Amino acid sequence: MKLLGWDEFTASRIGLPWSVTIGVFDGVHLGHRKLIGEVRSREPGARSAIVTFKENPKLLLRPQIYSGSISSLGQKLMEIEACGVQSCILIDFSENFGTLSGASFLAKLKASGVGFIYVGPNFHCGHKKDTNAQKLVELASSLGMDASVVAPELYAGHPISSSRIRNAILEGRLVEAEAMLGRPYELELGTDWIPEEGFWKAETPAIALLPPNGTYLVRLERGETRLATLAARSIRVEGSEPCGSLRLAFLESVSQE
Repeated sequence: MKLLGWDEFTASRIGLPWSVTIGVFDGVHLGHRKLIGEVRSREPGARSAIVTFKENPKLLLRPQIYSGSISSLGQKLMEIEACGVQSCILIDFSENFGTLSGASFLAKLKASGVGFIYVGPNFHCGHKKDTNAQKLVELASSLGMDASVVAPELYAGHPISSSRIRNAILEGRLVEAEAMLGRPYELELGTDWIPEEGFWKAETPAIALLPPNGTYLVRLERGETRLATLAARSIRVEGSEPCGSLRLAFLESVSQE
C-alpha cells in the first residue's frame, strides 16, 4: 500500500480515476471493511484509496472530552493495508483544513482525479459538518463524480460504528467489541516492561482507549494467553517471562472494579 500526503495526492492528476472512501477509520471495523470492499470493486479500472486523518479530528477539536482511540495510526494503517487497498491518503487536520466547506473539499477531490466516492449513511464532512451523505451525493453528481451511500454493516440489529465499539470497550463489553471489529480489541504498548514479583508492568499510551479497571484474559503478540490487571492506566501481566509484546489483545473480562 502506498502512503500519500494530501499535497502529493492532489498533485496526482494523471492516470486512472480514483475510487475512494473518506473518514477517520478508527478501529477499521467490519463496517469500514464493507466500504473498502466497495471502493476496491472499481479496480482495475480505478485506483483504490482511503482518505483519512493522521489524528482523530475530535482529539484536536475537543481534547477535553476525547475518550481515546481504538487504534493507533500504525494499527490503523496495518488494518487498512490488510484490506488490499492500493493507497492511503493521510490528512493533517490543521485549523485551515478544518475550515473547508464540504463543497470545497469535494471540489478538491474532483480536481485530484477522484471519480468514485463511497460513504456510509452517517457520513459528514466540511466545516461544522455542513455536508451529510445525501448532500455529498448531490454535490458529487454536480461535479461529475459518482457517489454512493453504502448500507451499514449490522451487529445485533444496529449499525456498527466506531462510537458503538468505543462505548463497548469503555464498559468492558469486549466480546461485543470483538464481534464488531472482526478481531479482538488490541492495545498497542511499548517494550519497556518493568519486572515485579510474578508480573510484568507497563504504562498505557496517554490517548489509548481502555476498558474499566479490572482483570482480563489477554493474548500476547506471540500467541500465548495470560491474565492482566489494569489499574490507573498501568497494566500488569502475569508471568515470570517478559511479555516482549507490542500489542495485547483483550479477549474477555474476568473481573472489574
